[in-house]
Amino acid sequence: MYVLIVIAFGFSMVLISAPAKAQAGAFIGSTPPPTLDSLLPELMKAESVDKALSLFKPAPNKTQIVKSDYLLLDSPPIALAGVIPVHLMSEIPGTEFFLLLNTNPPQGESSFLAAQSIANLAKADIKVKIKLAKNTEILLLVRAGGKWYSVTNDVKVVTK
Repeated sequence: MYVLIVIAFGFSMVLISAPAKAQAGAFIGSTPPPTLDSLLPELMKAESVDKALSLFKPAPNKTQIVKSDYLLLDSPPIALAGVIPVHLMSEIPGTEFFLLLNTNPPQGESSFLAAQSIANLAKADIKVKIKLAKNTEILLLVRAGGKWYSVTNDVKVVTK
């Protein structure tokens, strides 16, 4: 390991460098957590909420997810099968992303419905459209400040 100290314009920086072989893929302290964008391909294949959550490092267990009154999951209680509008809002400071999952997907289908990274805003607010074919409970998960929060909503799906 090499240490290089740089003093410029009255500021000092310490740069720690290692030989290229040891540095490849290295992250000082620990490995960085995966981003929502990097997890999307695997999230879209997850056939259950547990499988989707296991992709995050560290993976939250259900006791670490707090139900929150500071989240809004607004969907119609009864909707025609097909595309359904959903309004998602978080008033939790430091909201990192929205993750919308189907808690009871049809056999062989993904539980993933939608996801959106959020800039660090005081109030995160988005509208999405999801596709449902049968009655289900939808789950909104939000990570903020390293903690997980949730809210659920039942949607009854009818056909013509």
